[in-house]
Amino acid sequence: MFGWAILMPIGAMVARYMRQWDPIWFYSHIAVQSFAFVLGLSGIICGLVLENRLNVSVDKHKAIGIVVLVLGCLQVIALLGRPDKASKVRKYWKWYHFGVGRVLIFLAAVNVFYGIHLGGAGSGWNAGFAVALVVLFVISLILELRMCLRK
Repeated sequence: MFGWAILMPIGAMVARYMRQWDPIWFYSHIAVQSFAFVLGLSGIICGLVLENRLNVSVDKHKAIGIVVLVLGCLQVIALLGRPDKASKVRKYWKWYHFGVGRVLIFLAAVNVFYGIHLGGAGSGWNAGFAVALVVLFVISLILELRMCLRK
């Protein structure tokens, strides 16, 4: 939950709104996303172990989690194949990286809500996670407006 659905959006926000602090934004983005990936991977491993131990069927939740993991792996691979800034294909790479990242974040958030539902954790967990997402959204909105007004 924390890795995929909270830290990943924060890492995306770092990349979007901290560009003026080059290269600090880049290394911060890499650090946050790497930590999020490791936490997310740990969560998936724990989920697979728990599924076997508890003998429960969470096929849809597991499938979405695996898709999120694959998208995360694609992002790591994309980092390794990142073209130079002057390259003609750099803009296509950026579109790919941006698109895959956004889909990953969306699916992670959906899967967290679904996991809360499956676990029967109740409306308190749903509300708490929703508040966290709204806070991230409002911060992004403020930073986006600030960025647009600077131009």
